Amino acid sequence: RIKSEFPINLWPNAVQAYHGWIHTAVRDNMPYDQFARALLTSSGSNFREPPVNFYRAAPARDPASLAKTVALTFMGTRLERWPEARQKEMSAFFSRVAYKKTGEWKEEIVYLNPAAEGPLQATLPDGTAVTIPAGADPRDAFADWLLKPGNPWFARSIVNRMWCWTMGHGIIHEA
Repeated sequence: RIKSEFPINLWPNAVQAYHGWIHTAVRDNMPYDQFARALLTSSGSNFREPPVNFYRAAPARDPASLAKTVALTFMGTRLERWPEARQKEMSAFFSRVAYKKTGEWKEEIVYLNPAAEGPLQATLPDGTAVTIPAGADPRDAFADWLLKPGNPWFARSIVNRMWCWTMGHGIIHEA
């Protein structure tokens, strides 16, 4: 997802910032849970806050598409294979992500939409219902759940990905 061509559509300044941030995180041995939290909960300029390019690089910006990107990247699952009701539940955690342009060429801000009012009722993939207070970022609640020690979704996903990179074929591999 780090390229400036179709379909990703990141601009060269953003690609440089994003690549540099990932390179530094790997070089400095940033723990994977911290790396994932930074990507999942980032807000700010795509030039000045490199992890927000995770959201800029998603194929589309609607909550359902963001949820699909997160599920595939950090849970190792294709959300479109889930029942429609569960897909909507997962999408709720990304329903308050918003984007706005700035005066700088090709700069964009990813932020928590302040227009969203009232608490948000959401359901985590394990079926746990949560209430996100007004003004709070639902992505934080999702990241807290995902990165909790013992969560099999997160660990299983990275183990399978590393196995695939090492062995050329995942432990679980799509046909």
